[in-house]
Amino acid sequence: MTNIGKWNTPTSILTLLNTGLNALGSNTMSAASSNYDNSANLNMYCDLELTLDTLSPTAGAYCAIYILDAPDGSSFPAQSAADLRLTSTQLFCVIPIGTTASTGQRVSVRNLVLPPALVQFKLDNQTGVALASTNNSFLKILAYNINGNG
Repeated sequence: MTNIGKWNTPTSILTLLNTGLNALGSNTMSAASSNYDNSANLNMYCDLELTLDTLSPTAGAYCAIYILDAPDGSSFPAQSAADLRLTSTQLFCVIPIGTTASTGQRVSVRNLVLPPALVQFKLDNQTGVALASTNNSFLKILAYNINGNG
């Protein structure tokens, strides 16, 4: 009988960015997150969850997530925000943000391919407004794999 692949138990949910998103201006990129080391767990996939406090975004609002990897285990790219926006090589995902006035947002992106390396994340705020100024905006990660043994 052939084994059926199933999801493995995911890792613990980790917060990648929090206070670094406080009052992040429109058309502004956050500083890089702390290191997320996937070189040992070798998880193939992850889900990201973005939670934003009350805001009134403009039409076409989104947040772009960039991933910086250090294949050598220590050296990350040092590109400016403008340079990152010019290339899609480090764009991880784009998260559309609803434009209903004065509402909070909680959006998940599923099944993103996670490199087997030390990585950092940056959020590019393209909502048309600054994010809230208190600690209520978060980018979280949940990493997981497939169990080929079923």
